Amino acid sequence: EGPPRRRRPTRAPRGRAASGAFGRWDAAMASEEEMAGIITGTQDTLGKLITKPKLTEKLLKKPPFRFLHDIVMEVTRSTTFGQGLYTTEESDAAQLSEKQTKVDFLNKAISLTSFALGEKIDVSANKIVAGLEPEKTNAWLQKFHSAATTCAGPKSDEAVQRVLSGESAAAPKEKKKKKEEAPAEKEKEKAAAPAAAPEDAAAAAEAEEKKKKEEARRKKKEKEEKRKAEEAAAAAAAGAPAAEEA
Repeated sequence: EGPPRRRRPTRAPRGRAASGAFGRWDAAMASEEEMAGIITGTQDTLGKLITKPKLTEKLLKKPPFRFLHDIVMEVTRSTTFGQGLYTTEESDAAQLSEKQTKVDFLNKAISLTSFALGEKIDVSANKIVAGLEPEKTNAWLQKFHSAATTCAGPKSDEAVQRVLSGESAAAPKEKKKKKEEAPAEKEKEKAAAPAAAPEDAAAAAEAEEKKKKEEARRKKKEKEEKRKAEEAAAAAAAGAPAAEEA
């Protein structure tokens, strides 16, 4: 039969560190499989409602803002859900180049979805813009599809009015942001403080210069007095022999 065949050691999957435990690889693969399932769910729902932009796996894995903006605009165009929510400027993605304008746009869409369905949507506009938590972004897109297909009309109009009146599903996070503004104000004050420093430095330099001048005058006066004393002493010494001779 021949010698028994040696068993080759199990190798780590290509591209992964060999030091990791198999449990880590399984968890990573499970996470990828879960993400793939979430993406399929978005394609099977929202992807059947609109034909553009194309909901590719690559874009849904890390949805860029322009892609999400196009989705929201196309859903509104196709279903009238969310009609009247955005201004002309907000409807043009090219006009929303600042981070805050992007966050505001997404918060409106998230709040619209939440108010129309009457449920909380677990997603953060700030994290979406930062490219984080794509699974939550996809979950929101699926909820957005649900709201667009079941709440167009009076429910949509009511939700739009609530958003336009200032209500926000992200309100608690906005409050937290306000609390974080306090340290920022302190930093501003700290940064502004050195602005007064040049005046203080100038005053200190002037005082130092004045002190030096006074010291110089004092030394000059002492030197002059010493010179006069020496001259007087010399004159006195010169007068003493003359008196003796007389």
